Amino acid sequence: MKTMMEKIKIDKRQATPIQIQISQSIKHLLIDQQIKYLQKMPSIDQLAEGLDVDRLDVKQAYQRLLIENLLHTEQGEYFANYVSFSSDYYLKVSRLYDIIKNLGLTPSIKTLKKKITSLPLHLVVDPSIDKDETYILLKRIYYGNDIPLAVMDIYLPQSSYAGIENMNFDEKPLYEAIYFTYGKLLSSGRRLMSVINLSREDAKILNAAVDVASYQVISVSKDQHGKLIDVSRSISTMNQYFEVDFDQKEIELITKNHFFYI
Repeated sequence: MKTMMEKIKIDKRQATPIQIQISQSIKHLLIDQQIKYLQKMPSIDQLAEGLDVDRLDVKQAYQRLLIENLLHTEQGEYFANYVSFSSDYYLKVSRLYDIIKNLGLTPSIKTLKKKITSLPLHLVVDPSIDKDETYILLKRIYYGNDIPLAVMDIYLPQSSYAGIENMNFDEKPLYEAIYFTYGKLLSSGRRLMSVINLSREDAKILNAAVDVASYQVISVSKDQHGKLIDVSRSISTMNQYFEVDFDQKEIELITKNHFFYI
């Protein structure tokens, strides 16, 4: 904590109000990734004492950062929200397990449910999906530093994965297990992102309030032969400020048909 406070710089000789100097200094540290995602910030009293300023200035600075969604608060403590992603996150194949690692967190996985079922019609988002196929549903929760970050419903065509419902995939990235067991390499797919209100079931799993805004991602992934690997729906309530840089060609690609291609 002391190291972070030493990096927050202000100059009392400047005409710029102290609270603005504090918020700008923290913002620069976030953008430079010197403060990592979900890193705990100094308390208002700690930072006020460390900078030798009025605690009201720190409180107002934190409030500005909360409004910009660069910080969020839990039980009176402040945490960093800023996440800087490469455009590769949207344009290339990326695993949720790896995304959590790239946020500087320790990922872990727990499988909550395994059953044979049909694919919900709202997930038939690609012509390659056979809605009449029988699917194996794996419901998994993904943690970062033991904090529940996302829940995912993964539908695997049963004809391609005989016996998978009897296998234990806890603590393993699913596509890695599929590659070593079935020889299917995740090679391409598409991703549709939206914001929805959290359902009662998902809210309970994620320890969140019902109807809170959350990220929904519907993904279709294919193997090296262009065959369907899975259709998945993930829900995340991660508090994040995203910053992603795209060039014009990338924007044209990811907005085609309102789909994000991975």
